Amino acid sequence: MFDLKKLIEQEKFVLYVVTDDKFLPQSANKKDISKIKEIVRRCKDGGAKILQYRAKKLDMFIQLKQAEEMKYECEKEGIFFFINDRADLAYIIGENKIHIGQEDIPPEKIKEKFKDFVIGFSTHNISQVKEAMKKKHLLNYISFGPIFKTKTKENPYPATGIENLKRAVKISELPVVAIGGINYNNIDKVVKAGARVAASISYILENPKEIEKRSQKIIKKALENIN
Repeated sequence: MFDLKKLIEQEKFVLYVVTDDKFLPQSANKKDISKIKEIVRRCKDGGAKILQYRAKKLDMFIQLKQAEEMKYECEKEGIFFFINDRADLAYIIGENKIHIGQEDIPPEKIKEKFKDFVIGFSTHNISQVKEAMKKKHLLNYISFGPIFKTKTKENPYPATGIENLKRAVKISELPVVAIGGINYNNIDKVVKAGARVAASISYILENPKEIEKRSQKIIKKALENIN
């Protein structure tokens, strides 16, 4: 069973890797499915504990095949697996862990249909953190960001900065996953702000052959900077 608080207690710091269309194979043929397996294996070998399948632009059939494979590989490798946004996709492939945003189906509606779903919820400012706490009984964690400027998302929210991350961690009664522009050069600021889980996209996935190395580096530096 997924319990992020317990995972943080065990690991002290948790690396959460999120995929993006530009770092995913663009089909579901045999060769590209093998790349999905490699991403999972390299993330696991690098020390990542959570992997989220996020694909906004790929055809639904491709998403289905890739998500199925990633779920299977994550279960095999002992990595917690989340689906981004798509409650329907999660249901179809038999996954009960989902991450949703401010503009997605609200958590209360998801819980009405899927009572056992584990839900992560995006927040982008302190007001949204406070609103999320009103629904904390429906959620397992919140993410907060982008902490730094990021080019991963189109029309991203403004960067929140480290001081707002500190406030979010203080206000939230749920684990906070810091996200947005996080890399080796700034992970020390993130953990010193109190975040014990950091999500990374570009830094980890932009060079497939360096996934393990970059994951290990960011985890090592994070642990060195936790008080």
